[in-house]
Amino acid sequence: MVFHHIINSLKGYLLNLQLYSFQVCGISSKDEPDWESLIFLARLTPRMCHNVNSVVVYIFDPPVKEPPTDITPTFLTTGVLSTLRQADFEAHNILRESGYAGKISQMPGILTLLHFDQDPLQKQPSCQRSVVIQTFIASDFMTGIPPAPGNEIPVEVVLKMVTEIKKIPGISRIIYDLTSKPHELLRTNNYTISKNTE
Repeated sequence: MVFHHIINSLKGYLLNLQLYSFQVCGISSKDEPDWESLIFLARLTPRMCHNVNSVVVYIFDPPVKEPPTDITPTFLTTGVLSTLRQADFEAHNILRESGYAGKISQMPGILTLLHFDQDPLQKQPSCQRSVVIQTFIASDFMTGIPPAPGNEIPVEVVLKMVTEIKKIPGISRIIYDLTSKPHELLRTNNYTISKNTE
């Protein structure tokens, strides 16, 4: 697997520029992901790296060759919100159709400002965004764990979400967030606005 450390990965609708240490370990692979190992890594990382907020995310489809070096300028425009709502609708619609909606406590719709797969030599400005599938299983909505594909949620359901969301214009990549809640997630809410679907 190829590990990419994406510094200041910006999750959410809007960024309040009060940034502090925020890192994501983004993983991509040409092979099928070993979800159990990724979940284990996600749980282990915060114990060793206390400045990491979102711990481990899996980036679908071809391995990432170059990490993003900038972000896509984003404002709360009609177009941006429409993209997020469409991605959120597709993900939840597939979850409902699969019959697993009742087993997932939360699945916020998250749009990141990351445009992957750009040629660094061309130095073109970022113009696309990526979608994060961030699911939680929780009993109190204060703490929770991400459902592991192939265990709490079928891999086929996640892959169908990825396929349908990728059809939305302006989407660069689909990312599955393996971060437990809250860890440092509660702290990031100081500058992240994410659409909660409760």
